[in-house]
Amino acid sequence: MGSTPVQEKTASITQAVQSIFKSLEVLENDIRQIVLHHEHTAPHDYHEGEFVIYAALYVNGEEDQQPRVEGLIAHASRTPKQLTYKFISEENNPWPRECPISVLDFLTPTRHPWAIAWREECRNFQLNREPFKRMAS
Repeated sequence: MGSTPVQEKTASITQAVQSIFKSLEVLENDIRQIVLHHEHTAPHDYHEGEFVIYAALYVNGEEDQQPRVEGLIAHASRTPKQLTYKFISEENNPWPRECPISVLDFLTPTRHPWAIAWREECRNFQLNREPFKRMAS
């Protein structure tokens, strides 16, 4: 599956993220909806280049399945004229392992081995990272 381009010019990362997740509802026929904030690696709202968005995604129960909340990342790239992104479910073992604990805590239990491994690696990364050091004023 390739990346999806968005032709609209995005003024900020916040608008870019909104565009990405609005398209998810269209792709999934409104079965899914975002239930939690996202986090990206961009240093500021007018960042251009690549960034990753982490999200918890509510998925309605389909026929005999119960509703669930699963992890999702979006690899995105932004230029002044275009935004390109690609969704990767936690069940597809995405490479970024920096999902915030606040997102992980919303996810419902899963039996999928790749999703379990991804969640554990993300949690370990967050628990073992060095705290931010404040600059002397």
